[in-house]
This record gives sequence, C-alpha cells and structure tokens, in this order.
Amino acid sequence: MRFFKFAAMVVLLLGGAKLAWSADVKEPEVLPTPVMRTVSPETVKAGEVATVSGEFLDKSRVAELFLTTAQKDFKVQILEQSATSIKFKVPNNIAPGRYTLSVLLADVEPKVIEEPVRLTVE
Repeated sequence: MRFFKFAAMVVLLLGGAKLAWSADVKEPEVLPTPVMRTVSPETVKAGEVATVSGEFLDKSRVAELFLTTAQKDFKVQILEQSATSIKFKVPNNIAPGRYTLSVLLADVEPKVIEEPVRLTVE
C-alpha cells in the first residue's frame, strides 16, 4: 500500500513539474499576414492619393508600403492606416507604368511581401 501512495505522489510531482515547465515555454505568436484586395482608384497620376483595402493592414502588421516593378521599389507616404485600409500618396517622381503593391511586415524579422494588387500610374 505504501508503494502505491509513493508512486502516486511521484506521478503528481512529475505532472506538476511538467505543467509548470510548459507554462514557462512560450511558442512564438503567429501573426496574420496582411492581404490587399482592391485599390481605388486603379489609375492615378504621380502625386495623387489612392486607397488600398484588405485585411490586417494596421501598423502592427504593415510597417511600410511600396510600389514596385521588376527593377525598382518606390516607398509611398502613408496618410491613414487602419486594419482594413491604407490611404497613401503616390510619389511625385514616379514614372508612368503599372506597379505592384508590396508591404514591409512589422515583424521581429521584417520581410517584404508582394501583394496581388496592381496600380497604374499615368
């Protein structure tokens, strides 16, 4: 009988130690990826303002916004930012053409993600 009490006590102590250890080990939080769905207007002139809509676009996820081509990235000025939209100014010195929107994630290890949204500059 003493052996069973001793074994039960050991199991309880080991279970408690494992529970306490697992509470200290924290998995890194997986944050949602920003997704852009539409841009309005789809065609602008240099210096004009456009708004991109989507999900997870707030400052906690999107640090910077770019208009990109295969050769060059143009950082845009963010005027307003919320979880569902970013209002931005197209740079004055940008050449006419079709551009892809890209975001710099606000992560521990920042990364640039190219979004499936295109903007035409006249």
